[in-house]
Amino acid sequence: MAQVLKEEIEKNIYEAAIEAFYVNGYQSATLRDIAEKAGVPVGLIYTYYKNKADLFAAVVNPTYIALQKLLSAKNAAESQPGYAKFFQEELPFIFRMLKNDRQAFLILIDKSKGTLYENAKEELIRLTQIHIQTQLQKNSLHGAKEMDALVYHIAANNFMEGLFEIARHYKDEIWAEHIMELFMQQYFYGMNSMIT
Repeated sequence: MAQVLKEEIEKNIYEAAIEAFYVNGYQSATLRDIAEKAGVPVGLIYTYYKNKADLFAAVVNPTYIALQKLLSAKNAAESQPGYAKFFQEELPFIFRMLKNDRQAFLILIDKSKGTLYENAKEELIRLTQIHIQTQLQKNSLHGAKEMDALVYHIAANNFMEGLFEIARHYKDEIWAEHIMELFMQQYFYGMNSMIT
């Protein structure tokens, strides 16, 4: 019984933290606000988390790690070439993230100033750039056209900003599926022109 209560308290603190960080960002959210939303004394938060930074990490780190793994150059190099991988592995991951972890994702990219994660957005764009370059080279029979690294950076930035906007304006699963489909058609049409 005591273990169930502990788990419920920790869950309440975690959910209150997501709400506080999502609304106020890391810098403006306070442990007092989080404790109030969770219905616990502030001191009880320290039973579960060392400090606000530790609680913030608990909220965003799983999403950040999952995105890093998905976009890692090693993962891209060893996977199936091109679009097959995207539709079999990456797109379902993005849908799950938008449905289940959208707030943590947005906290990571928009609300992490003053934390170890404040450069996460740029890091995800950098990993996407490497990922796109790897996939374009695998998808082209003769290798990707000789391109300046800035072209890959722009493609990565555009893709991630599109994903960020879909997350920011998310309505429901059906809406997200429709918007992602349109976004992917536009995106892949542009990518195809880069390898022919």
